[in-house]
Amino acid sequence: MSLTLQLFQQSEAERQALINYTLTNDTFCAHPTAIINLKLSYHSVLVYAASDIVGFFILDNGEDVAIYTEQPDTILLRGYSIDTNQQGKGYAKQSLQLLSNFVKKHFSNIQTIVLAVNVRNTHAQKVYLKSGFIDTTRTVMGPRGEQYAYALHI
Repeated sequence: MSLTLQLFQQSEAERQALINYTLTNDTFCAHPTAIINLKLSYHSVLVYAASDIVGFFILDNGEDVAIYTEQPDTILLRGYSIDTNQQGKGYAKQSLQLLSNFVKKHFSNIQTIVLAVNVRNTHAQKVYLKSGFIDTTRTVMGPRGEQYAYALHI
């Protein structure tokens, strides 16, 4: 099966569509509607398969980046999720493959993407590592427990 995904910065009109986004296991990540506009530095991104929203994440170029790295020209990937009804279809893998080019296009000065993944979320760790992220060996305490910091150089 060939997947065709696209990443788009979220518009105001799409905010209403996220109400229907399903995230039944919020152990590691909050629902998109809970985190969309928490900070001015948050840039919401939607993952589309055809006309359906199948995923969501935030790119954060604010001061929180410094929690994860001292590297300049870095952006933080946070709140990454795939709609519960769309999981298991390869959307996570493909959307992460599109991430580097998306960041280069919209944040031309960025050279590294960092993220934090909960130490208990072994499935997500495997997905990120297979997508080219590396374990920086740094750990941080997040709102849902201890997290590993991963980085992707683009």
